[in-house]
Amino acid sequence: MAALKDSRHEKFVQNLINGMSQRKAYRAAYKNSKNWKDSTVDSRASELFKDSKVLGRYLELQDQIAKSTILSASERKEYLTKIVNSPYEKTENKLKAIDVLNKMDGEYKSKVEVSGVSEGKKMLDSILDNLIGGDG
Repeated sequence: MAALKDSRHEKFVQNLINGMSQRKAYRAAYKNSKNWKDSTVDSRASELFKDSKVLGRYLELQDQIAKSTILSASERKEYLTKIVNSPYEKTENKLKAIDVLNKMDGEYKSKVEVSGVSEGKKMLDSILDNLIGGDG
């Protein structure tokens, strides 16, 4: 979605994205609202935010920000590799970075323990003994 056609709507959304409250964002976008009562501005700002185009634009910009701030897996691996290769990092930090890289690459095998196996084996042995003993 491109910028909103109504420049005041776009400015309102941009102000919200930059951390302004709805009241402040509305007043910054609509200069004639400077002398209005807070309750009037709040009501108008709330209505404007509910507008599907305004809300859609707001969500779009939020999504763009979120995507740009999250590191991809390859970016995380590159960062960890820089730690490992840095001559200034402590050995402890290098080992932690290697550990995380190994986990990311699935290098470690999980050890799975199943409880109750010995009891099941005893029961199976008992059943087999009874079957064998009953035939003889």
